[in-house]
Amino acid sequence: MTEALPVPKQVRDVLSDLFNKDVTVNIADVPSADDVSAVAVYTRDPGMTLHGVIGFDLQLAANAAAAMGLVPPGGAEACVEDGELSGLLTDILKEVCNILTVLFTRDGGPHVKFNALYTPAAAITGDIRPHLAALGNRLDLKVDIAGGYKGGMLSVVATP
Repeated sequence: MTEALPVPKQVRDVLSDLFNKDVTVNIADVPSADDVSAVAVYTRDPGMTLHGVIGFDLQLAANAAAAMGLVPPGGAEACVEDGELSGLLTDILKEVCNILTVLFTRDGGPHVKFNALYTPAAAITGDIRPHLAALGNRLDLKVDIAGGYKGGMLSVVATP
């Protein structure tokens, strides 16, 4: 059975509530593997089966974490310039990913939980990588965050 994906409005509402800022989302093309900087992995019971992944480009990963953690936009910009997330923004992004579990939760569906965050994305294990690149059951969005934060690409991929 293929798991259902969230609709763009659900993603927008979750992020807007999380950041307490206006967020806009627009359908986008599938990003290249090189554009993905952070990958969140979600598993389901029983047996910690892979349920889905969420990929972020560096700009969105840094700005989403900064917006949630009330870090000024300059902190996110510095990470983008450095080409990697700081330890603080990585920790905050883990919390963002934990909250994004709701995107995979359905009434009567399996218990889904946030399992791991890989940053850089090059560190992801081989069994997860094909799911991130899979065509089909995925939602690719360009996300913009108000309040001086920059947006970026978000990919939500549900596994079969």
